[in-house]
Amino acid sequence: MPITVVHEFLRENENGIVLTLYLSRADQDVEFAAELGRMDNPLDDRYLYSYIKRHHPNTPINHVQIVNWDAEVTTLSYMSIMADVRP
Repeated sequence: MPITVVHEFLRENENGIVLTLYLSRADQDVEFAAELGRMDNPLDDRYLYSYIKRHHPNTPINHVQIVNWDAEVTTLSYMSIMADVRP
């Protein structure tokens, strides 16, 4: 099931650029561990980092904040998400 991002914005802080993604309430049954899986298909938006690479390919993002349907905020280091991806 694809992740549905209803709103996103970029902001810069002292550590670099932060991408904040707001997920749809329809994604309540999505498990983040599965959605952060391997990048088999870079155009497959079921994975958060595929979504990020497709929508922000040339933006030097340092951190990603994920705001889910319960307004819980998860901050991830973007480099740790992309650690297993080879160019």
